[in-house]
Amino acid sequence: MPKMNEPEIAERMAARKDWERLGDMLVRSWQFPSIRRALEFVNQVVERAERLDHHPDIILSYRTVRLELSTHADGGLTEVDFLLAAEIDLIPLDR
Repeated sequence: MPKMNEPEIAERMAARKDWERLGDMLVRSWQFPSIRRALEFVNQVVERAERLDHHPDIILSYRTVRLELSTHADGGLTEVDFLLAAEIDLIPLDR
């Protein structure tokens, strides 16, 4: 998948308001009431990542989950990073 240019990235970032861009990555963190709930969330992320065959870096620190999305093979952000971010944004957080 081709690496996106700056105008394409800026356009897609507007729709991903809770995500931030750090260089060639989309990054977002969540706080959960328990480690069990954090792990449930991670499992839901993995289900979506498997469907898209695109896997984020997942950092789990007790009740905090941080996701970093980037297409390493293409050296930056691609459409699939934004597709996965949109899928992750649909995960219900109030379980």
